[in-house]
Amino acid sequence: MVMQKNYRELGKLMNANHGLLDALGVCTMELSALVYAARNAGAYGAKLTGAGGGGCMVALTDSPEKVANAIEKAGGSAIISSFTPDGVLQV
Repeated sequence: MVMQKNYRELGKLMNANHGLLDALGVCTMELSALVYAARNAGAYGAKLTGAGGGGCMVALTDSPEKVANAIEKAGGSAIISSFTPDGVLQV
């Protein structure tokens, strides 16, 4: 999906994954608030990452400043990062 730049579909899958992880009980209310803030700000998708209890999430968006501001307004800290379809490369 990344290679085809199908970010909407990838976002839907991220959202579904977050819902499943939340149902398993690995998500906190605070973390879900950040996920929903990112989604409401226009992120294609957002989900917890890592073990869940540590308060880390990832959002996929083409409006990083807007989503970062929403996350910070919801009480989180945001780090804007980017990726390429090539993934990690050894230089």
